[in-house]
Amino acid sequence: MRALQAAVALVAAFSVTVAGIRVADACGCVSPPLPDPLGKKDYAVNQLAEQIIFEVEQNWITAHVLIKYSGDPEKFAWIVPVAEAPELSLSPVSAFGLLDKITAPDVAVNVEDLCPVSEWACQYHPAPDCGGGGGCGMAASDGASADDDGFFADAGASSGNDAGGGGDPVTVIGTEVVGDYQTVTFRASEAAAAAQWLRDNGFIVNPTTTAYMEPYVEANMVFVAAKLVPGASVNAIKPLRMRFRAPFPMIPLVLTAVAAEPHLTVTTFIYANQPFRVMSHPMVTIDPARIAEDRNGRNNYPMVLARTVDEAGGDGFAVEYRGLPARPEFGQGTPCCGGNWDVCGIANNDQCECPRDEFDATDCGEISDILEGVALVDDLANRYQRLTRITTRISPEEMRFDPTFEADAGAPLFGRLQARGQQASLDRCWTRVIDQNAYAEVDAKQDCAATYCGAGMCVTTESGAACACDAGFVARRFLDLDGEQSVTCIPATPPVDLGAGGLELPDACEGLDCGAGRCIDRNGTPVCECNGGTAAIANDNGTLPRCEPILELTRTVGAQDFSDPLRALAVCAPPPPSCEAGGWYGKVTSPRVGVECGDATPSAAAQEPTPEPHCEGVRGIYGCGCRADHPAGALALAWIVGFLLLRRRRRPEQA
Repeated sequence: MRALQAAVALVAAFSVTVAGIRVADACGCVSPPLPDPLGKKDYAVNQLAEQIIFEVEQNWITAHVLIKYSGDPEKFAWIVPVAEAPELSLSPVSAFGLLDKITAPDVAVNVEDLCPVSEWACQYHPAPDCGGGGGCGMAASDGASADDDGFFADAGASSGNDAGGGGDPVTVIGTEVVGDYQTVTFRASEAAAAAQWLRDNGFIVNPTTTAYMEPYVEANMVFVAAKLVPGASVNAIKPLRMRFRAPFPMIPLVLTAVAAEPHLTVTTFIYANQPFRVMSHPMVTIDPARIAEDRNGRNNYPMVLARTVDEAGGDGFAVEYRGLPARPEFGQGTPCCGGNWDVCGIANNDQCECPRDEFDATDCGEISDILEGVALVDDLANRYQRLTRITTRISPEEMRFDPTFEADAGAPLFGRLQARGQQASLDRCWTRVIDQNAYAEVDAKQDCAATYCGAGMCVTTESGAACACDAGFVARRFLDLDGEQSVTCIPATPPVDLGAGGLELPDACEGLDCGAGRCIDRNGTPVCECNGGTAAIANDNGTLPRCEPILELTRTVGAQDFSDPLRALAVCAPPPPSCEAGGWYGKVTSPRVGVECGDATPSAAAQEPTPEPHCEGVRGIYGCGCRADHPAGALALAWIVGFLLLRRRRRPEQA
């Protein structure tokens, strides 16, 4: 956080939810435009990722950049290098949230239940045919179906101005107030002089920034710097739109390393007339076999993405959407939205349900900039033929390049990325696992599914998954892409020294405890170096990880499915099901038999067929009478009595 306050925030984009949009109750007909973000299995709208929208035309680039910042508004400073002096304006915040939602990967985990299934099922005699228009038995009804073995299966069971003149190192091209931003566009011949010039003109720029500006100065690129006008709050920070001539879109990641989190998620939306890819860097594919959940139901897609990118060399990118430009849908499957009038009566209810419709414009106009956001996304869909969403997860030490994007003509269109995991489970019958110690060890490792240690090993502790970091690395806690606390291993020596140039940072470790380890102040952020035999957990309580004794090793970095060893565990076969009166047990084919532990086989007597039901006693009533000790007989008698009572009640009305 201190780094964000003290340093230049470059392309620090984040997806913003449109606050205040609520679910409409009228007609039960409309879903809100932006549902609650950061559910455990929903990574659609996320404030923890940097995002940028590019429009690519012939030799022209338009970049919409969502800026992320927290801290004192007077210390906000933002700088970005571009190919030439751009046209500047603002973009709606909500467009990023809308795009994030409708193009996010479709991630799910299918659970394979490994629990044994009984070899025994209840059998019943067929209902007797007593004549008079039908038997007394009960046929298979909705919700149940007769299987090949003659028993009913449960159908529900499934899982321009020269500032200094002459040889001055900084040349001001223009100044402009854009919204609540004071902006200056300039070119520099020396990075150190440029950083000093910015500080002299009221921009809070860390001296460390100089080294990261140097490559752009050498490339003779133009810089756009922005700060807030006096009196503006951080709520005035809006996405900045820049239009300039350039052959390809590019993200200046190198400078981002000044103030980046571990495994920073960077998502790019590229609108053009053909698909796009990253130039000269690997495009990675997500292995669905790694997609899983930990024991708390936390989905591991963000961690698998980070691991996959690292395995490609730390500079890999995944295509998460490639297809026709997507549009947000409102009131899908209902008549509420898209008409000329308010058929559902939702206008003027202080809720925004149909932002494209005039009758809801007043309500939606009071909700952030949702009308402008929808209009922008619709306009982009009208003007371009293709949309590509490209994402990477990258740490500061890996930010040694600026990704440039190029056309990928002929690439297949698939819409949203589908990531489906297949996870084994014994949750329903874990108490019947024969070797409970083995089960506990295997089951605990599944917590490492949603932990990615990077330069370390994921292990288990009494408190859950933890990271045992390699030599030269320390444990860092951070807020992951799914909005939950995570732990990972980062270099003990940071790639950027924020203390360089005389900047004084307070002791980040004061009053903090790592447990079985020691706290290290790393650029104003507390990290833990754990003792031998211990590893760092994310530690939901506090601001840094905590070192605890290691119980089991996974010998992997984590971020994968650890459930497969469950298949090798022996499990007691279940007891036979309970049968209704008149039933007996018959043996059937079981997909998973299990081990006989003394209670899985019914007694010999319970396997003997019961006497067949016969008709007697009430044959004169509709020609049918069944023994009451057969369940079909009781149901039939109840039906007959109810029918007679109904007839008696109706007769006076008919008279």
